[in-house]
Amino acid sequence: RFRFCGDLDCPDWVLAEISTLAKISSVKLKLICAQVLRDLLGEAIEYEKILKLTSDAKLESGDVKATIAVLGFILSSAAKHNVDSESLSSELQQLGLPKEHAGGLCRSYEEKQSSLQDSLRACSLRQLKQAQALMNTLL
Repeated sequence: RFRFCGDLDCPDWVLAEISTLAKISSVKLKLICAQVLRDLLGEAIEYEKILKLTSDAKLESGDVKATIAVLGFILSSAAKHNVDSESLSSELQQLGLPKEHAGGLCRSYEEKQSSLQDSLRACSLRQLKQAQALMNTLL
C-alpha cells in the first residue's frame, strides 16, 4: 500500500511506466517534472522541451506521453494525499525508481507542493460549483 496512491496498491500502469522513467537521466527527469508541474498549475507545458529532453533516451512518442501522464499522476496524487517528499521518494524507490531519479522528482515536488495543493483545491471547488449549477438547472 502506498500513501501517494491513497493507501491503496499502486496502479499497474504506473508500475509499468517506472521503467520508462528510469531510462531518462535523473537531471532530465527533474526538468521534465518542472514542465509537468507547470501544466498541473495551469501554465503552458512546453512539449518541444520535453521531446528534446527525452530524445537521447530513444523513447517513442507513446512513451513520452506515458511519461508525462505518470509524472502527472504521481505529483498530483501525492499532493492530493498530502504526502511529504521523503515518503514519496521512499515509495517511488520501492517501486523501482532509482534513488537519484526519485530524489530529483521529489525536490521538484517539494518546491511546488503547496501551490499544487492550492491549485487542486481550486479545481475541485470549481467542479463542485459546476455540478451544483447543473443540478439546479435539472431540478
